[in-house]
Amino acid sequence: MKFERIITIITNLAVVSGIVLVVFELQQNREAIQIAHQLSLAGLMSQINLAVASDHELAGLIARAKYNDTKDFSPADTERVKHWTLAILEPRISSYHLRSSEFVVMEDWCNLMRDYTDLYRHPYFGAIVKSDLSYADAIAADIENRCAGNN
Repeated sequence: MKFERIITIITNLAVVSGIVLVVFELQQNREAIQIAHQLSLAGLMSQINLAVASDHELAGLIARAKYNDTKDFSPADTERVKHWTLAILEPRISSYHLRSSEFVVMEDWCNLMRDYTDLYRHPYFGAIVKSDLSYADAIAADIENRCAGNN
């Protein structure tokens, strides 16, 4: 009887320690995913910035679009600026969806999503955002609600 009781206690301790180890492992995995996401985002943004910096024509188109000087844009110009805008949006949309999983710190998330709301509010870029993303209005409202205290 005493032997069975010792075995039961040892088994219960092993189960509890296993649960503790699983929780610890999950926390480490969560942190690793967050770091990988941040590194991926940084790499993507570096590529986008390098593309704009090394392509004088694209930089000029973006600058003109920022000032709504797009009346003489060719269809190719419009397409280039559209793809640049979507490249800027893509990591932000991914981050938007990751936020609901608590993978990104709220302050960092709000800083990142500020670019989304800036593009969304701009007359030219906002039209691109709204035409490409059916739920753009809902995302902008949600960002503004979540980040109201972080400004």
